[in-house]
Amino acid sequence: MIIVYISSVALKKELHSQQNHIETVLRAKQVPYRMVDIASDPAFKEEMRRKCGNETALAPQIFNEDFHCGDYKSFQQAVEEENVLEYLRVS
Repeated sequence: MIIVYISSVALKKELHSQQNHIETVLRAKQVPYRMVDIASDPAFKEEMRRKCGNETALAPQIFNEDFHCGDYKSFQQAVEEENVLEYLRVS
């Protein structure tokens, strides 16, 4: 399952748009996913950063279970190159 770490306290409109774009693409591709709001529990932010291997990583971050697919920028590139399923490592 794809796990997307997001933040419900997105101060920038751009962040909110990015998170919505990820969700829209996953729905369109019918990829099962779960959104995890790092603002709802500090443990989720710690978990996301640990899984990223980056103590300053910011949401959104995308994972296939424990495999770190990347951030929004890399996701957007995969969308533009039409290889989202490969990017997410789903078939």
